[in-house]
Amino acid sequence: MESATFKQPVFVKDDGYGVQKIGCVMDAIEFLEEWPVERRGLLHAAASDACYSAYDGRKSVEAANKAFTTWARRVGVIEDVPVAPQWMTGPKISRADHLMESDG
Repeated sequence: MESATFKQPVFVKDDGYGVQKIGCVMDAIEFLEEWPVERRGLLHAAASDACYSAYDGRKSVEAANKAFTTWARRVGVIEDVPVAPQWMTGPKISRADHLMESDG
């Protein structure tokens, strides 16, 4: 199975008490499973199917991410959290690292 981690995490409101980060297929499955049965519908079923299929390797992780995000937007739990630019979150490279590379 390919890596089940989403390229971009999805942030969703968690029972009105906070925001939960959905960073992989299993996180999405767990969130969907905890969703109240009486509030589920066809879009929930489609998102669940896409996530389980990605977990089993029958669909891409990207397809699961898209299905989950679509469902979350439709039911109003998506939370648009600004993503920090790559230069702020990428690996730190110091001058010492460069010096060590040139010595090696």
